[in-house]
Amino acid sequence: MKCFYQLMLDSNDKKGGTLYAPSQWPYPISRDAMEVKNWENLVLELRDGVYCPFHTCNKGANLVSEELRDLLTSFIETTDEVDFLPVKVKSAEYGENKYYIIHFRKIFDVIDKEKSIYVKETGDIIKLRLNYEKVKNLKVFNSASGVNNIIVSSEIRNAIKKAKLEMGIYFMPVYCESK
Repeated sequence: MKCFYQLMLDSNDKKGGTLYAPSQWPYPISRDAMEVKNWENLVLELRDGVYCPFHTCNKGANLVSEELRDLLTSFIETTDEVDFLPVKVKSAEYGENKYYIIHFRKIFDVIDKEKSIYVKETGDIIKLRLNYEKVKNLKVFNSASGVNNIIVSSEIRNAIKKAKLEMGIYFMPVYCESK
């Protein structure tokens, strides 16, 4: 069984701050497979903690630091499927920083529909399983159109830990079985 990891905010990490968009900014800032509008004018604010390599935003976006962006792009063979859109982040306490909205241009067809577990009434997935044949060569991808959906290979997870960029990140395991 091969394991991948969905990047999530680590709720036990009390150091990492939260990124806030201006109150009038429309939700969501970024939705995979849809155009991200007006991101060039977006200025976020870090509150209640320090900068981390990975943040989510109150208005719906995943953001990564320059170091994490560089690490992720080193594993991506083609940049035709993912964008890293630069935005400014300000903090009264920690100064200004540049972060990147990670935005997938498509939704990857990677779900093992037979092995995933669903909510009977809605059809929503409660336990995601990946199709090995569809993910065996992928390193960074998504599985649905949700706002917070980034999945990385074990190789990338290990590289993030080795580079000490895991602060604020919870790696939620997502499994697939080879046939």
